[in-house]
Amino acid sequence: MPKIQDENWEAFPYPLVVAEKQKTGPAHKILYHNSIFQKTFPTLKIQLKKTTLESLFGPFFDEVGLVSFQFMATPFYLLNLILSKKRSLHLFIEERAWLRFPQWFHTERLASLGKLAGEISHELNNPLGGILLYANMIKEEFPQNQRLQELIDKVIALTTRCRIIAKALLDFGMPERGKKEWVNLNELILRIYDLIRDYQVFKRIKFTFQLDPGIPPFYANPTQMEQVFLNLFSNAGEAMKGKGEIIVESKARDDRIEIKVSDTGPGVPPDILPYIFDPFFTTKVKGKGVGLGLSICHSIIKRHGGNIRVKNNPRGGAIFEIILPLATREALREDVL
Repeated sequence: MPKIQDENWEAFPYPLVVAEKQKTGPAHKILYHNSIFQKTFPTLKIQLKKTTLESLFGPFFDEVGLVSFQFMATPFYLLNLILSKKRSLHLFIEERAWLRFPQWFHTERLASLGKLAGEISHELNNPLGGILLYANMIKEEFPQNQRLQELIDKVIALTTRCRIIAKALLDFGMPERGKKEWVNLNELILRIYDLIRDYQVFKRIKFTFQLDPGIPPFYANPTQMEQVFLNLFSNAGEAMKGKGEIIVESKARDDRIEIKVSDTGPGVPPDILPYIFDPFFTTKVKGKGVGLGLSICHSIIKRHGGNIRVKNNPRGGAIFEIILPLATREALREDVL
């Protein structure tokens, strides 16, 4: 269990208290509070290990989970968590700040996975580089064997795909800006389609493209954007179990580019929609996926200043919507600097 005065708790951007439950009665003595707590409640006089939460706020701390109360006419949400038999953790979140809390928590989870993702990427890149090297050497040894050449080309394409995934993991773990250039997103989408259309999962899937020829170039890291569409296509194909239709639409607006990837699969169960972009969250059976694909997509799109969201089509299937703002002169200047 973390120490009472843990530096991570002090860095928490919301009022926080560690308390000890008394043997008799519903009293919780305050063992520690962070500095934000005192700033939020400046009128409270607290003597650590003597003052109880009940004496300050009332009987709201014995119920595990989320409760609400008012203090000095200000509505608060209170999250009560059990740390051990005696100790408990209590988070105070103003009602007006509540909508920002899940966003902060999600960001912290992504950041905590950064080091692990970077290490995985490095471990994968070395053997993948070796596979590419030896595959190209075999290809040069048998230039006359057309069938062998085709098979080796598939090995090279699939290994290249794995390297793209490994690179995306590295970017996920190291959010520094990668090299950007002007990209035609329609061409990029079709390039990824050409790469994957012969995969077994897409053999009985129809791709329909409704791409706006008037969309302007987008300033982006092309490798990262390729990974987004690779993941979205793969997820859709697996959700439909290799049979159905994937519709890809792009549209130019005055200040943004909108892209939709729809499928005719079962859609996303409503109870898991809020968690679909969480790292390691997956509905696939064990061994079929680890739940990083959509988290990486979310990270990449956010890094490009955009938004990605998912909803269910009333006619069936899921729709992933990507909104990408067109680069301003200021943003381009900052990127160069």
